[in-house]
Amino acid sequence: MRDLNMDESKAVELYRKHRPRRFCDVIGQDRAVAQLEEMLKRNRVPRVLMFCGPSGCGKNTLAYILRRKLGCGERDFCKVNGAEARGIDTVRDIQQRMMLAPMAGDCRVWFIDECHRLTHDSQSALLETLEETPSHVYFMLATTDPGKVIKTVRGRCTEVVLKAIGTEDLEKLVRSVLAKEGRELSKAAS
Repeated sequence: MRDLNMDESKAVELYRKHRPRRFCDVIGQDRAVAQLEEMLKRNRVPRVLMFCGPSGCGKNTLAYILRRKLGCGERDFCKVNGAEARGIDTVRDIQQRMMLAPMAGDCRVWFIDECHRLTHDSQSALLETLEETPSHVYFMLATTDPGKVIKTVRGRCTEVVLKAIGTEDLEKLVRSVLAKEGRELSKAAS
């Protein structure tokens, strides 16, 4: 086995390559996974979910897994970075496009990452959108700071709370990825 010593670009590839594709592969978020699986089992997935938790805990990963479980095709999935596309025009674009039928699946999903970074006016406009969600549309919001999401928007969401990944789970994850890559953890890192 080779020693782990790679540049950042290869590290970025690793997180994409080894991102869990199934709920059973998610490490350290048992409660959140159980909550989502129960929703699916009962066929009662809310139209608006908010994934809350610290950076790097799996909010995006769980949203991606759930969108596949809901039968949302790649062309019907739209990710919005709330830190970059913060304005009301972003919400207006969603409002126009959400009325369109799915192109390649059973539903359309809008995933708004860093939703707390949307402007107050954008969040207010989003509220109306969340209240009038068509039956073929789901919204998944993700935030590291739910306290900055206006109360009326939070009130329309079912929260899925994630926790920071513990040291033991993190070590398990790193060792698993390294084994898949045919590498070992260097002495300096262990």
